[in-house]
Amino acid sequence: MTHKEQRIAVAVDGGGSGSRILLFDKKGQVLDLFKGPPLNYAALGRDKFEENVRQISLKLKTSYNYSLEDFVFSLAGSSKFRGEILPILAKELGSKRIWLITDIEAAYMAATRGRDAIIVSSGTGSFAYGRKSGKEARAGGWGYLFDDEGSAYWIGRELLRRIFMCYDGRIGGCEILREKFLEHVGVEKVEDSLSTLYREYNTPYRIAQFSKLACEAAAQGDSVALSVLEDAARELEKLVSAVESRLGFTEKVEVYGVGSVITNCELFARILKERIEEKERIFSVSTTPTVAGCVFYYLIRVEGISPEECWKINIEI
Repeated sequence: MTHKEQRIAVAVDGGGSGSRILLFDKKGQVLDLFKGPPLNYAALGRDKFEENVRQISLKLKTSYNYSLEDFVFSLAGSSKFRGEILPILAKELGSKRIWLITDIEAAYMAATRGRDAIIVSSGTGSFAYGRKSGKEARAGGWGYLFDDEGSAYWIGRELLRRIFMCYDGRIGGCEILREKFLEHVGVEKVEDSLSTLYREYNTPYRIAQFSKLACEAAAQGDSVALSVLEDAARELEKLVSAVESRLGFTEKVEVYGVGSVITNCELFARILKERIEEKERIFSVSTTPTVAGCVFYYLIRVEGISPEECWKINIEI
């Protein structure tokens, strides 16, 4: 069988800062992976989105000697713009065999391989999502202005709030945290930090970076930083409970932790595990990348492979 006769599929995980494009065969074997341009339709607008898809299409056509007809796209917020996105993809890729799923669905498939379970995510934002017997439910994810408790942004903002409370004398126990904060911001006194914070840390993404500081300080014994992580874990557990209740789980449910805070902070993952398992659940951290969720979606939906068989497939990236 020549490359042109071999049936190869393409998985694309597109975000606001870039995309990951993965080529795989019908057994889930990864053939290649490369990075591409951003694919957040809401942020880019139609013209720029179309241009970026064209870049990916050109790369696929000129770099690979495969017959590429099947595509699975995971795009943040894609459900709102599905009617606009799909025609663009079909036109630029020259294919009608395109499956479009949200980033939440892809994260779920990456962690669970399609089994009934719940995922809870703490990245820049936060949410919980689950499926049971064909039903699905989500909690959280309403954005940083109104929601996102337990997220990196929420942890960062809460950490800053308590640092200032420490400085006022309203709470104590943040000596380690204060020193780390001053070093991180590059000032000598807490009162000198505001101008830097308002100038350089005035976006959710930048404030979310302080979540790393919370993890480091808590690991070194800072009680205030530890309390922030414990509160964040409690908030995430509430999201899990909401989804669990709405889906009617009665048996012991599997919960998978995803997102940068959970996967990069071992202490926080341990705290969250304790909170989740207090209510007779099974918790584990999933480090499987979202783009792999597109692959498992395709294998189950198109190739008819069962979720149990998907657990035997190791997608190495």
